[in-house]
Amino acid sequence: MNSLIFFLLLAAGCAGIVLAFAQARSRAVFVADGLADPARRAVAGGLLGAVLLLTVAIPFAGGLAGGKPQTKHLTVVSLFAVHAILLLFLIAYYFLTRQSSWADFLKLKSARPIADLSSGVLIGFAGWALMLVVVVILYFLLKNGLETTAGEVSPVIRWLTERPLTIRIGIVLSAMVIEELFFRSFLQTRVGPVAATLLFTAAHGVYGQPLVLVGILVISAVLSTTFVLYRNVLPCILAHGTFDAIQMFVVIPLALRAT
Repeated sequence: MNSLIFFLLLAAGCAGIVLAFAQARSRAVFVADGLADPARRAVAGGLLGAVLLLTVAIPFAGGLAGGKPQTKHLTVVSLFAVHAILLLFLIAYYFLTRQSSWADFLKLKSARPIADLSSGVLIGFAGWALMLVVVVILYFLLKNGLETTAGEVSPVIRWLTERPLTIRIGIVLSAMVIEELFFRSFLQTRVGPVAATLLFTAAHGVYGQPLVLVGILVISAVLSTTFVLYRNVLPCILAHGTFDAIQMFVVIPLALRAT
């Protein structure tokens, strides 16, 4: 990994986090969360900064600086580690802010939950199709300038597809629920859809492949728009799960067979 590029990208990622914090502060979201007390506000802000550093800035910088994840160090526990960090943060923040209910805090309430969940499945398919179109167009427009490894499957993804079916299903379920609760229910309501979309994309920079990040940016924009339109996270969860399931159980296996 190129150390200079890593630190420059890390600085850029941290700058993005600081801007997101500044936007949240200008909208007085911490006060609205019940964090008028300076001590509790400092603890909540420190926890959020640490979580974003660990799960967004460092993966983004490491992946795009040429860092290659060593699959020999991966375990089933490590697969769920990031989601565990996000979940623990949400629990800690909830108790720090003394929210009225989990459903309100996580934007789970819906007047039409079944309809919203069903819409999420359709949105997931539509988002996947849109992502595919964008990535294919960019690939053919820029293929002469792309690295020869641009079309290769990440070693982490290869390793993941070799896990038992139950583990792969667990990863999809964990990602669709916890990532949406954090990036949409929590972050988007505090820093806005643009910042939430970019932070979600940066969090997947560990793959180190520009076209993959473009695809994630597209689906993240779809999910953020869905959250704005539906005003609850239920369709986002099902859309995210649908997208991941298509990738995990259809697209990636086909790509691996073709290599």
